[in-house]
Amino acid sequence: MQVETIINTIRHAKTLYNLEHRYAGSTDVPLSEQGIQDTREIAVRLSGRSFDKVITSTLRRSIETANILISDNGHFEKNDLCDERNFGLLEGLTLNEVHELDPPILFVEIGSDQHSVNPAGCEAFEDVWMRANIFQNYLFSNCKGSNILIVSHSIFLQLFHGMLRGMNCIESLAKSYPSTLDLTSFYFRGKDLVNEEVMTFEQIAEKSF
Repeated sequence: MQVETIINTIRHAKTLYNLEHRYAGSTDVPLSEQGIQDTREIAVRLSGRSFDKVITSTLRRSIETANILISDNGHFEKNDLCDERNFGLLEGLTLNEVHELDPPILFVEIGSDQHSVNPAGCEAFEDVWMRANIFQNYLFSNCKGSNILIVSHSIFLQLFHGMLRGMNCIESLAKSYPSTLDLTSFYFRGKDLVNEEVMTFEQIAEKSF
């Protein structure tokens, strides 16, 4: 079965916000020292792979991850369609601080996770979903037949992955978002998904390429 297009995604490496369990969203935080070290380890093990096109979000943590992974000094496309969800009022807060807000933030349970739905200034999931849809159409219109690497963020990739699998927005949110530096590869013939592979950070660390 001939594969025409491969869409690979990686979630950016860790930041201090990840370690402190803070909402980052559109806040432009850099990678932590541990994140840089982890990405260098992944870069060595993925050095035998090549990509026709590399796309990152416009946020620093995503760009820094891509720079280390492909050693291309930023010569790749930056696209705000794959930026992380803007969490509005929650940006920079820990979960404990969020639970102390008055009036309280509404959370709904979808799958095994809880998602905030009403913080002031927060981007609606439907809007992130629409960005993912526009981005998907862009890829199939402009990158057909290519092996593409996308470096992005947890919530965006959670919705984008679901869209690539043919799910709706709620079904996508019910699936776990990718862990840090997980590599997920979607294989398409035309616009039909024919195979999917996931390589976790632990698997990459254990395997010699």
